[in-house]
Amino acid sequence: MSLFSKRTDPTSERFDALLEELAALKSSVAELKGERASLKDITKLETERNKLTKELTDKQIEFDREQEKWDREKREVEHMVGLVRKRGEFETEAASREAILNVREENIKADKERFEEHVKFIEERFDAQFKSMEKTMGQFLERMPTTKQLITVGGGNGSEAE
Repeated sequence: MSLFSKRTDPTSERFDALLEELAALKSSVAELKGERASLKDITKLETERNKLTKELTDKQIEFDREQEKWDREKREVEHMVGLVRKRGEFETEAASREAILNVREENIKADKERFEEHVKFIEERFDAQFKSMEKTMGQFLERMPTTKQLITVGGGNGSEAE
């Protein structure tokens, strides 16, 4: 028999069938190996995915902590700015009140000085008028004739004049 001749014996047919079956099994084994390799890849990918998910969660927690810290600092700064603003407003109001009080105090002092000058002027004027009136009364009494009148109380016919 030749090598390239067609075989017709039953063992060769069976051999061919076994070869075909072996080829089919070989391809099935290759597919299974591919599936097994892909299952290994899937397991590795799932492990890596779980690891990355955990890292992502950790990073989110860390970010949230930092965000909370920044927000707290921002609130503190806003609070401090508010306090400074309130202090400035209070100081402005206090300075305004103090200025008004100083002006009132100066006005009261000036009014008091004017009042004291006015009282002094009136006292001097009254003194001058009383001196003038005293002088005039003295002159009047010098020029007026002196009279004596005697009045008797109770009984008699009235009063006697000299």
